[in-house]
Amino acid sequence: MADKPGTGEPGATRDTDRSISELVSDATGNISRIVNLEIRLAKMEAKADAVRIGKGIAGFAIVAVLAHIFVILLSVTVAFALHEVFELPAWACLGIVTLAYLLLIVAFGLFALVNFRKRQGLRRTTLTASRLTGILRGDIRPPGDTVSTDGSTRVSAPVTR
Repeated sequence: MADKPGTGEPGATRDTDRSISELVSDATGNISRIVNLEIRLAKMEAKADAVRIGKGIAGFAIVAVLAHIFVILLSVTVAFALHEVFELPAWACLGIVTLAYLLLIVAFGLFALVNFRKRQGLRRTTLTASRLTGILRGDIRPPGDTVSTDGSTRVSAPVTR
């Protein structure tokens, strides 16, 4: 008799004279537990991707602000350059600041790009859900104890049909 559905090893028999209703109850409990675990896994993976996407968006927002400042400073630099033609101090200083902002734009742009590329999707959820679907359809036999034709018990690996 099962105290809790889904406890114990798969395929292990606890009592030889179990009723159909107990078996159905165990199966329902196991399926419910698997579905709950799949949902938890999907939530965890989606949360991790959402954090990475948020960081990428923040990085691109910083790039946008710095690019705007870059355009303003570049314009001022060009104006001073035209005004002073070859006298270095004014526009050279503004040019150095402008290049510093350009370096910041490149650094934050690469940071944002790296964070977007780290996004993984729901790989593990998709894999386990497809395995569960295969088991329920009978395409995949779950691992565990099986009884061979000669009556001996053996442990088998998952087999696809």
